[in-house]
Amino acid sequence: MPTLKTTDTKPIISNADASLIDIGDGVAQLELHSKLNIIGDGTLEMFDAALEEVEVNHVGMIIATEAKHFSVGLDLILLLERAKNQEWDAISGTLRKLQSVCTKLRTVSKPVVAATAGMALGGGCELAFGADRVQAFTESSLGLVEVRVGLIPGGGGTKEMAFRCLEGQILPAPVQNLFPYVNKAFGTIRESTVSQNAADAVELGYLRRTDAISSNRETHLEDAKQLVLSMHKVGYQRPDPQQIFVLGEEGITRFNLQTHLLRQADTIDDYTQYLATQLAYVLCGGKLSTPQFVSEQYLLDLEHEVFLSLCGEQETHARIEATLQRGKK
Repeated sequence: MPTLKTTDTKPIISNADASLIDIGDGVAQLELHSKLNIIGDGTLEMFDAALEEVEVNHVGMIIATEAKHFSVGLDLILLLERAKNQEWDAISGTLRKLQSVCTKLRTVSKPVVAATAGMALGGGCELAFGADRVQAFTESSLGLVEVRVGLIPGGGGTKEMAFRCLEGQILPAPVQNLFPYVNKAFGTIRESTVSQNAADAVELGYLRRTDAISSNRETHLEDAKQLVLSMHKVGYQRPDPQQIFVLGEEGITRFNLQTHLLRQADTIDDYTQYLATQLAYVLCGGKLSTPQFVSEQYLLDLEHEVFLSLCGEQETHARIEATLQRGKK
């Protein structure tokens, strides 16, 4: 099977962070090409423009990169600068745009496939979540790592894990029956677990069992293109909006007790305990008196609220700074 090469192809639209390229057969490729494919406002603007173009003129799109890593997430340098300067509107705007892009990836009328390779972390993992399907290179390391930097997943990652962890369960159901499944997602996010490879990502819930895995890097992007074409051929229909079952106050109480015991055992520090309580609040749908179904937007709003509040915490600033310092070494 031929290898897709986009280097010499003139882009349809482009900016410093990404380019939309026609790769033939009606398929477009959104090629990420910023440093480590860090997600900034320019990246998100290109996603919006690309999706508008694909909606009208193409049968589908792949999100990909010829670089080593798919995306390591949001621009932490810019986020820290804005947080220290208390530029809350700017942070809110970027976060809402990321949420919007991740939602649009699935709500456009054409199939979108994310071709992950290398690291897809934080917002990069959330972009993969947004796609209809993922074509993962076998050496893909996916992870929601926001707790490491004093945050929670805010671009739809918490919402998506809340939905995915209960896929296949008969709902509604008693909290005690569902808690082990939600607890697995909670632990994965709280510990900022990164998959060792694509198969491991399936076990962690970052990839679905319906997602595809490529073992050959040379044909990886072609595999993703063929997946788009196969989805188009069978008459792709955009999915209906998800209703997500959350555990409410009873779930929060269970998680907070568990987190308290971890703190007592000195397994986690005080701030990680606080972050865990904030994560539990969002994952369980806030202070709802009974377990119930909620909309995607409801959980996205909770993510936004908590993410923004954490950006005002000095300990979060310190954790972001420490992460950036480690990255320089």
